[in-house]
Amino acid sequence: MEVVGYFDAVTVRPGDRTRLAVSADAGTVDVSLVRLGTDEAPDRAADAPVAGSRLAGRYAVRRQDLATGSAVVVPDAPHLRVGEQLSVSFWMLPTLLAAGVQVVMAKRDATGASWAVSTTPEGHLLLEVVGADGVRGSAVTARPLDDGTWYLIGAAYDLGDRLLSLAVHRQADTIHGAVVDDAPVTRWVEGPAPASGADLPLTIAASAVPDGAGYRTTRHFNGKVARPRLYRAVLTPAELLADQGLEPRHEAVIGAWDFARDVDTRRVVDTSPHGAHGRTVQMPTRAVTGPGWDDTVTGLHDAPDRYDAIHFHDDDLDDAGWEPTVEWEVDEGLPSGIYGARIVGAGEDTVPIVVRPPDGEATAPVLFVAPVFSWLAYGNFRGFQQLEPNPSAAGRYIVDHRLNSLYDRHADGSGVAYASWLRPIVDMRPGHVMRRGTFTGGPTWGPPYGELPHQLSADLDVLRWLHHEGQAVDVVTDLDVHREGAALLQRYRVVVSGTHAEYWSAAMLDALDAYLGAGGRYLYLSGNGLYWVTGLDPEEGHTIEVRRHGAATAAWHTAPGESFLSTTGEQGGTWRWRGRAPQRLVGVGFSAEWASGLANGCAYVRTPASHDPRVAFAFEGIGDDELIGDVPNPVLAYGAAGYELDRADHRLGTPRHALVVATARPTNTEHWQAPVEEQLHPRLRADLTFFETAAGGAVFSTGSVAWAGCLAHAGYDNNVARLTGNVLRRFLDPEPFDCAPIRS
Repeated sequence: MEVVGYFDAVTVRPGDRTRLAVSADAGTVDVSLVRLGTDEAPDRAADAPVAGSRLAGRYAVRRQDLATGSAVVVPDAPHLRVGEQLSVSFWMLPTLLAAGVQVVMAKRDATGASWAVSTTPEGHLLLEVVGADGVRGSAVTARPLDDGTWYLIGAAYDLGDRLLSLAVHRQADTIHGAVVDDAPVTRWVEGPAPASGADLPLTIAASAVPDGAGYRTTRHFNGKVARPRLYRAVLTPAELLADQGLEPRHEAVIGAWDFARDVDTRRVVDTSPHGAHGRTVQMPTRAVTGPGWDDTVTGLHDAPDRYDAIHFHDDDLDDAGWEPTVEWEVDEGLPSGIYGARIVGAGEDTVPIVVRPPDGEATAPVLFVAPVFSWLAYGNFRGFQQLEPNPSAAGRYIVDHRLNSLYDRHADGSGVAYASWLRPIVDMRPGHVMRRGTFTGGPTWGPPYGELPHQLSADLDVLRWLHHEGQAVDVVTDLDVHREGAALLQRYRVVVSGTHAEYWSAAMLDALDAYLGAGGRYLYLSGNGLYWVTGLDPEEGHTIEVRRHGAATAAWHTAPGESFLSTTGEQGGTWRWRGRAPQRLVGVGFSAEWASGLANGCAYVRTPASHDPRVAFAFEGIGDDELIGDVPNPVLAYGAAGYELDRADHRLGTPRHALVVATARPTNTEHWQAPVEEQLHPRLRADLTFFETAAGGAVFSTGSVAWAGCLAHAGYDNNVARLTGNVLRRFLDPEPFDCAPIRS
């Protein structure tokens, strides 16, 4: 991609300020504002330009790099600078020694004096020291380390006595015992002191090198580090071992960082008398098991001190840190909706942003909640792009820059738990499609049926339909719902979901629960929704977290003991296993997903319940035996039920008075699969479900990701659009729904 950008916010109000950062080779780019989701054409071709926006203009740009890799950075302080004597200790568990030279701890000063403990390309441990006078010493262990093993490391140097010590203690176990390598090869050489020009920070899991007026981190470590400590003296391996308690006691300690504290922040606490606190950069994984963890501890809250490690990766990326190209004061009077910054230079990009109504106001009776948490979870889906034989420019950008979604694994095989919007998310774009032939090596279907709109691009289908209906609609994100709760939803007569609203926080569930309890009406156009427990970073607020845990269909699973979210402290996994199955709120929950690029969707068959007078409004203009969604669909080639399906289940919380008014059952079942939690009793189907609430509200659920893909068929003249419109009009009617079925 010759042009790529991102906003520093995903949701704004008129009058807010947000910054757009752009990377491009061209000297200038032209930026304009377009409104997304207003075109009624089924081919999704055009967007509506917004005239006179403050965002519009020609701006100077330059190429901006993506610097991945996490670390802990401790600001320079006099007591941390390289001295005549120093001892270092830490626990480490390498996970990708084959990645080459990786620094575990290091410090460099303006004089050029430095020390570093790192791994070699062959997997040995190396201590290197450079004095201000240019004297250099190094020591390397005789035995290589092993991935997946905890080691206690002790290193020390004395520049005056030309002494180096490097001890490696493998964590003892009943099978292998302990291996000690404390006789490394040591050598000293004379040489000129390299000029640094800056007192660089102490770094853990990376090395800091000068970069212009500042520094950058490099040679990032893959693996866990725990209990890093510094001493202004030469300690023997035995003395370092003796000072491995939770609180260091040796009088020479000058730094002792406790990774078990403040795991919901980027703060790294120094428990030594100096209080040289640090910060994580690029969001390494916290709340992970340390060297003292064992299977008697099931979670973070059982014994927080056993979670005194941080897992670092050389492909972590939480904040690209690009210089902003333009600051935009969101235009006053801009109608609520989904917009895009269209950037045109040597190439082109359209960066989405949601403009919500002014603070505390509703400017329409209908609210569309854009599922930004789900957009982020799927954003930069590298694993998918690596399967694509002919990737798009966006796909190549994702792979070339080692970007990750929450469906990917890090280079060391561990799951990606965090996703931030402070980075380019190049597949979170209008018009983005997935190609169905990618998944199995099956045929690459020609457009429009082989290219699947998903997340943002599919959600725009809902907005296009609402605009076609002439329906005024406000747009917010689930981030707004997370922050403001039911008070936001209760301004609206009807709330409409996105097409794949899968990732929900507890605050979002609470908000929907309260909204429905107060008589709200919810039009649920999603499949596989309300599924994964999702946390939001409470400190900086731009990063979500997921821990894939338990019986669930998942791209990866957490390591033992690591199922609790660092950002919120709550148990991860699916809401079903937290006692909050989606059936409780929307009547349906995940029942089937496509397992093959050959899986077709299907139509819904009306049930006897569809003739119940309670739901007659939904079927006005639809024949008694008419199949619902018996039309082509770009999501799965055919039918309104496709991609991922949801079903009703009273045992999981579907209200007893709910009506299942239509059911869709895939016929080519060999290309479909039940999620893991449904394997014992697979029910591959989607249920169209309706029920009233006690306060006179109602819920109508489609139970299919593919439903919205049918809305525009035949110029919106089809029974999917007709039925959805019938429900919307009744939901807008202030007449309360009859609560009698609930009481009966």
